[in-house]
Amino acid sequence: MKYFLLSVLFLVLGMSVSAQDQMYEICPLKVGEDLPLKTKINDEAGKSKTLADVLDNKPTILVFYRGGWCPYCTRQLSGLQAAKAKIDSLGYQVVAVCPDDFTKLDSSIKESGATYKLYSDSDISLIEAFGLGWKVDDKLYDKYKNKYGLDTEKWSGETHHVLPVPAVYIIKDNEVKFNYVNPKYSQRLEPETLIAILKSI
Repeated sequence: MKYFLLSVLFLVLGMSVSAQDQMYEICPLKVGEDLPLKTKINDEAGKSKTLADVLDNKPTILVFYRGGWCPYCTRQLSGLQAAKAKIDSLGYQVVAVCPDDFTKLDSSIKESGATYKLYSDSDISLIEAFGLGWKVDDKLYDKYKNKYGLDTEKWSGETHHVLPVPAVYIIKDNEVKFNYVNPKYSQRLEPETLIAILKSI
């Protein structure tokens, strides 16, 4: 059932399902579904907040990214920062969430120049609640660690080896109005497209 839903998502986004993509058996939260408002994440100081606290009843662009170690994520966060004035003018706040430990959020902030809020979901509770988590298997984990020098355990402080499929959610009145979920992690929703979508909502 999960894989069927992901296949439908690929069709909606105009993408084909390749063998590589089959590892991402996810079931993302969809438009109209209830938000996990009581789920907690941590700010850069390590303070725990519920999603309801973070949203604060404000129109929100909620971004899930893989971590401060990911160059595609840094590019996305930088693009959102460059578009922040336009996003602000449309009445939206930007919030970004990753599985990095809260002590690692500074890396994302410094690399991207982000002045909006970044949060740690190191125990992947919100990532899982949004149906975005996929487990890095042992073979891929070893490749990341030994070939690329990337140890996700060090970044998250956890041993779950779960990363989110990159996603953007537009939330208004505590409802999901739009979502973009793309397992091809190098492809992100461009700021210009996001702005156009915000104007249409």
